[in-house]
Amino acid sequence: MTIMVDPEQLVVDYGRNKAREIAAHIAKLRDLRQLHERGYTQVRLAKLVGVSQPTISDMLRRARIEAPDVRPGTHGGTPYEIAARYAAGEIDWTVALRELTDWQYERPAEPNPFPWVNDGAPVIEGTFNTQIGRALRDGFLTDDEYDGLLNVLADD
Repeated sequence: MTIMVDPEQLVVDYGRNKAREIAAHIAKLRDLRQLHERGYTQVRLAKLVGVSQPTISDMLRRARIEAPDVRPGTHGGTPYEIAARYAAGEIDWTVALRELTDWQYERPAEPNPFPWVNDGAPVIEGTFNTQIGRALRDGFLTDDEYDGLLNVLADD
């Protein structure tokens, strides 16, 4: 016997599960990075995880960017992680809003005065647009939540 579930609820459940998966992945990368920093070799980590050493090398490279240590007083190492934890139901909007508005975002790179030089300019990972824009695109924030965050930041 098949139980009928409302498709809209399935969409909500899917979004929450996606956010949980992303938050767990970030936490796993952070754990691997911290183990490596404490002396675990890549070969040892590969055995622990059940993957090849080159895969661990790639995971550690990504972990340095995507999984920094959790900042004291927050629920994540990046604003994107905080938004994912909010979407996963781990923290409520009031907490997420406070942490996201208190965050010190990096400033975007200044454009080069020579337009043809901007090709291939590096992306600064900690900017508002990079972190919060990605969270919005991935469905961890609604348009209204994004607008509310912008309004609070504009008032500061």
